[in-house]
Amino acid sequence: MESNRVALNTLALATAGVVGIELLVRWGIGQWGLAPLTGTALSRLIDIAWMALIVSGCPQGWAHIGLGRRSWLPGLRRGLIWSAGFGALAALGWGVLLAAGIDPLRLLHPGPVARPANPALLFLVGGFIGPVAEEIFFRGLIYGYLRRWGIWPALALSTLIFTLLHAGAFGVPIPQIVGGLVFAAAYEIEKKLLVPITIHILGNLALFSLPYFIRL
Repeated sequence: MESNRVALNTLALATAGVVGIELLVRWGIGQWGLAPLTGTALSRLIDIAWMALIVSGCPQGWAHIGLGRRSWLPGLRRGLIWSAGFGALAALGWGVLLAAGIDPLRLLHPGPVARPANPALLFLVGGFIGPVAEEIFFRGLIYGYLRRWGIWPALALSTLIFTLLHAGAFGVPIPQIVGGLVFAAAYEIEKKLLVPITIHILGNLALFSLPYFIRL
């Protein structure tokens, strides 16, 4: 990973746009009566379009953040391998917790759990659109900027930002902490943004499936 990969003005411009988009859509949810999930879908799609505009102006375009066309197929393939390995470790940890008398599902969902009213939209937005937007922003831009100060500061700070912006009302955000670390590590090692995008998509799809396995 090259240092100074993402310039400060690139990150600042992208961040300002994303923050503005999120605030505008939240205002629109109240003003126009948009469903929150519909508003999230709209904001994430606009976020992606805005960041695409910014990244396309970088010296190497999408390749500047490891998402050039030549990286798509290798990135997808490596992402599936990473996902399989991560899934195997998660299954091992699941078994250890069960053996210790701890319910892993309740550890991930310590509060009330309800099945989504619109599962198709939830899986589309949270399982696909959201991960793409978040990986471009958190790993491609934020991690890419922080990387100039070394791997560990970039890994820690990008994960901290990712976790804080995903903090929920219940318990320690374990999936966000683990996910942030894994996504950043995968990006650092593979140099292809589609690797963490793939891991993020499959991980979210797995997490959103949990309410169907938890006794309500």
